[in-house]
Amino acid sequence: MSLFGSIVLWLSYYRCSKCGASQKPWDAALGLTSRALTPAVAEVVSQAGVLSSFADASERVLPKMSGLRVSESTVQRTCEDKGQSVKQQLAEGKTCGPQQSWPWQRDAQGRTCAYVGLDHTGVPQQGPEGARADHRMAAVALIYNPRSAHDDRPRPPHQVRFLSGFCELDEIGRQLRHEAEAVGIMNAEVQLAFSDGGSGLERTLKTFFPRATCILDFWHVHEHLVELAKALWPVDEESRQGWLNEQCHRLKHQGGATVLRELEGIDVLQYNAAAQEVHRKQLVYFRNHVHRMDYPAYLANGWQIGSGPVESACKTVVGNRLKGGGMRWGEPGSDAVCHLRAVYLSDPTCWAALWNHQAA
Repeated sequence: MSLFGSIVLWLSYYRCSKCGASQKPWDAALGLTSRALTPAVAEVVSQAGVLSSFADASERVLPKMSGLRVSESTVQRTCEDKGQSVKQQLAEGKTCGPQQSWPWQRDAQGRTCAYVGLDHTGVPQQGPEGARADHRMAAVALIYNPRSAHDDRPRPPHQVRFLSGFCELDEIGRQLRHEAEAVGIMNAEVQLAFSDGGSGLERTLKTFFPRATCILDFWHVHEHLVELAKALWPVDEESRQGWLNEQCHRLKHQGGATVLRELEGIDVLQYNAAAQEVHRKQLVYFRNHVHRMDYPAYLANGWQIGSGPVESACKTVVGNRLKGGGMRWGEPGSDAVCHLRAVYLSDPTCWAALWNHQAA
């Protein structure tokens, strides 16, 4: 099947009489597989499959947009095959896009800055015989060049590369480093790494980006203060909100160390056991992460203090496609779609490089 309809190809087939190995060179030259789709059709089918459900792609999107009529299972298998190809390519140390040095935006000190981020998000899974299974955690990583208020130079749009899949942290950290080097992170004077307080995330970022300043997402810290405020003033909303506003102002303008001292000074004996336990947990959290909470310095440098792009990546790369109503996945298929969707949502050169536009 081609973009212009079904065609018949006569191809030479070669088989070695001694070892039994066989090959069809013309298939390889045209980029054909056992799916009987040309590369251009496979690309269109995969694009439809990463944007909507396989059924919707088969029944509505492809017939209306391109005149192609393929089954739901063909859409699914085509997407999964290409996603597994992406996974293999990354495992071999290749990048999802070409080498191209980005014009990194400058901070308030006039230094060029490169941003990386790392997080996890759950993907609903299906067990044997359709039973519900535990979610699998998909890693989501990105290298990006956000627009800066301190730089008047034009910046090409959509300068971001995503990675996602059921990877160990060290594996996706290695892949992220390769992508970062491909877009010229070594040319940036400052490297900034964002994450929430998730286990192992900071260690991975420091391992693969040792020059980076690690910053804890401001809004995750805010949520921890919200939790403590609710425990200390469960019914007195005015006192709770007043204390919370005061601590958030301190956090942003005086830093995490000042807020930690405030928390350590709270006389928790006047509260019940549940509130004391929440207070204890938040003290541990702040003590473990205070070195990444120097928000006044970050803001003075003109750096971002929120991991919004990372949180957004979890939703756009994984959530918007794999967490639809009633969706449950097999592990190989959801892993493949995570990989393929990450390439599609990255800067357009990545998707183009993946297909290389071999044939119609």
